[in-house]
This record gives sequence, C-alpha cells and structure tokens, in this order.
Amino acid sequence: MPLSTGAVTCRAYTVAEPPQGDFLSGLARDLQRHAFQPVQAARGQMRSIGWVNPRNILDIKLSPEKVRFEDYVVLGMRVDKVTVNARLLKAHYAEEATRVLREHRKKVLGREERAALLEKVRLELAARQTPSTSLYEMAWNVRTHRVYFSATSQALNLEFCDLFSDTFHAGLTPLFPFLRAERKCKSEGRPEVLAEALPAQFCPTAALARLQDTRACQPETRTGQKPPSTPAPF
Repeated sequence: MPLSTGAVTCRAYTVAEPPQGDFLSGLARDLQRHAFQPVQAARGQMRSIGWVNPRNILDIKLSPEKVRFEDYVVLGMRVDKVTVNARLLKAHYAEEATRVLREHRKKVLGREERAALLEKVRLELAARQTPSTSLYEMAWNVRTHRVYFSATSQALNLEFCDLFSDTFHAGLTPLFPFLRAERKCKSEGRPEVLAEALPAQFCPTAALARLQDTRACQPETRTGQKPPSTPAPF
C-alpha cells in the first residue's frame, strides 16, 4: 500500500550522517544514475532494482518536481524478477539435448556440454518471460532526516539501504524501538529511565495465576497423559 494512503506497515530509519548544504541540487542527476532499468534476461540478468516515480511505475525520468512534496522526497523502488518454470526448463532441455545428440551423432553429452546447454535453454526461456514486478515506496523527510520504507522484509530492506546509500551518499540507521526510546530519553535529559526499565508483561497477572492453577489441578488419564488444556480465561 502507498505511504500516502491509509495506514501502512513500514520500517523507519534515520540518516546516519545527513548531507550538508544544498544537497538536493544534484537530486535529478543522482536519481537518473540509479533509476530503474529493465531486466536483461537474455544476458543472464534475472533481477533489476531501481527508482521510479511512485505515481507512475513506468516513469524513470525523475526530477525534483515529480518526487518532492514539501519536506519529503517520495520515491518508488521497483523490483523486477524473471523466473523460469522448472518443469518447462526440464522439458525444453530434454528436447534440445536430443536434437544436439542427433545432430552430432553422439550417445551422451559431457558434463560441461550439459551445463552449457542447460544455461542456453534457460536464457532462451527467460528472454520470453514477462518479469514479475513489485513496487515499494520510500519517504525521506529532508528536514528531520527520518526515512520510511514500505517493506518489512529483511532482504528488501538491505537492498533498499544499499540503493539509498549509493544514490544519496549517506547511510541509514534503523530506528528499532529500543533506539527510538534511547533517543527520546536522551532528548529529555533522562537516560536513566531506559536503564531502569523492566520487561513488560502483557498477560494479566490474575488470569495467568488462574491458568497455572487450572493446569496443575488437571487429573491424569489412564494412559498417563493429561487431557487437552483448557483455553486461557482471557
């Protein structure tokens, strides 16, 4: 879901070393350098990642006017991936191997010949496939240097951090709950509050005690096993 629509689940970051001066003056150049480029499956490139206009997934000619919204820079990160069906690959490979054996009057193919033929068939099939496309959004508040990314997958977030760093020449620091709490306590001049914090118990104490008593009083069956436990009273 786009960051500008409704409630979203996202990862939050802060720019580790915010750029100084008028760093947005070269925004168009940096975005164009790392804009999305189509997958080149025929050359063995099965995956491609880059920036696009978040309102038009086909628009890769990015400019500040398209991605700047007051204090925010909003970009789409497009990920295209080509996959080849394993069953089709096996069938086409068998057909091609039979043709090669007949053409060269051989009984069997060597290991390197099989590997080369399999790769050739895989690339030919991949070139005829339509890639699957995913779009994720990034919002960067250039005043507070908070960054929000609309995917929670660890692998995608690592790729996003690399792309952000390559584009804007600045690294990102994840804003985990502990780090956010630490920053807030320091900003209020009370760092000892976090050091003295205890783990929270989300189960009501009285209900938990009743549940433990109920399980302790359950009679055993003839087989020596306890009957299924009763559901929690909350």
